[in-house]
Amino acid sequence: MIKKLSALNFVSAVSFVISSVSLLFIPLLQLDKGISKVGILIALFFWIGLLCGLFLQIYLALKCKQLNLHSKTKTQRISLVIFVVSFVVLLILILLKSKNSIMVVGCLFCALLSLESCAIIKRKGCLK
Repeated sequence: MIKKLSALNFVSAVSFVISSVSLLFIPLLQLDKGISKVGILIALFFWIGLLCGLFLQIYLALKCKQLNLHSKTKTQRISLVIFVVSFVVLLILILLKSKNSIMVVGCLFCALLSLESCAIIKRKGCLK
């Protein structure tokens, strides 16, 4: 049972990485003439990856609670610190109305990936 849950945690990690990496392609889009097929494809990758990862993490959290498994790791704090720093920088860039879209998207990527990795690390700690 633990191996199956660990495999689901890995699938969740892959889903989150696909979702986060799709954000990095946003600055490359030509949005002058509307949203292209590539833009729709990037949005699909983002949302499908995010939703799959979230549903799997919710399922894993419920199973860990049901099996009375608790996280034994403290390394998720590193991910939380990276999230907070990335999110604060992202807010500052948004408030300053930064024209540097690569910087804004990069901070959004770091914030999202670090928050998602925190959940994955926590489940990994539960499933040891």
